[in-house]
Amino acid sequence: MHLKSLTLRGFKSFASATTLRFEPGITCVVGPNGSGKSNVVDALSWVMGEQGAKSLRGGKMEDVIFAGTTGRPPLGRAEVSLTIDNSDGALPIDYAEVTITRIMFRNGGSEYQLNGDTCRLLDIQELLSDSGIGREMHVIVGQGQLDSVLHADPMGRRAFIEEAAGVLKHRKRKEKALRKLDAMRANLARVQDLTDELRRQLKPLGRQAAVARRAAVIQADLRDARLRLLADDLVTLRRALHAELADEAALKARKEAAESALRAAAQREAALEEQVRALTPRLAAPQRTWYELSQLAERVRGTIGLADARVTSATTAPAEERRGRDPEDLEREAARIREQEAELEAALEAAGTALEETTAHRAELERR
Repeated sequence: MHLKSLTLRGFKSFASATTLRFEPGITCVVGPNGSGKSNVVDALSWVMGEQGAKSLRGGKMEDVIFAGTTGRPPLGRAEVSLTIDNSDGALPIDYAEVTITRIMFRNGGSEYQLNGDTCRLLDIQELLSDSGIGREMHVIVGQGQLDSVLHADPMGRRAFIEEAAGVLKHRKRKEKALRKLDAMRANLARVQDLTDELRRQLKPLGRQAAVARRAAVIQADLRDARLRLLADDLVTLRRALHAELADEAALKARKEAAESALRAAAQREAALEEQVRALTPRLAAPQRTWYELSQLAERVRGTIGLADARVTSATTAPAEERRGRDPEDLEREAARIREQEAELEAALEAAGTALEETTAHRAELERR
């Protein structure tokens, strides 16, 4: 396993994309002061997960992004890709070539990629720790760190030796496991507290559960009773509906019968009106006869009055005047007057009978 290439884009002084290729053996990066040699080492530490801005010789993590020059504006992101030749399988991953990429945005967001796929920082640290390299391993020695190694005390030398021997990753794993155990103990204590509290609440909860079960039974009985009442109401309403429908059918039949009778009465009324119109001319003739008979009766009454007057005059006249006419003439005149009176009385009686019949027929017609 060896480093194959390092690509920098917008990282510190590397504004343009710059790729450094490493061959097996010794590879050196030479250049004058200020040319960016230390930035290459910082890029290696940064891409392998360095989180301290001071370790990268900056005040804050956004300082690793190209800040711009007089002739070039600042960039919005920094990107470093480290390619490792894994043909010997030193890294526990099924790839012959592994590319680790870290991207930093000026707004503070960051992103890690492993062979182009987004991943977590923990994934990269676990992958590199198994190979003996990483941001905390002894393989990267920055400026001023060599002197600290040479003048380290026994504890510091022990740390360097353990790091070189690969013990550090196991210590990190141990510390991580211990932290998990502490968290687990805290969780267990919390669970124990919750268990004690739940046990303390079991009796009241049991009583509440019994009450709840009883309430559920009562509610079920109440629901059944309501359903039975509703069913009974439904049956009653259906019976009432059937009765109403029967009454409605009877009323419809009565209505139809009444309408039939009304149509028959209307037809009969029309027929009677037609009869009235036909009998009206016949009624006019008896009325004229009645008027004529009334006039004749007046004439008869006038003749009778005249005859009475003449009789009275004849009986009360002096003898000389009575002797002036022949008795036979008077008798013939009286007989003639009596005949006229009988004829008039017969005609008057016949006219009265006809008038009564006509009046009765007219009243019958008017009643009909």
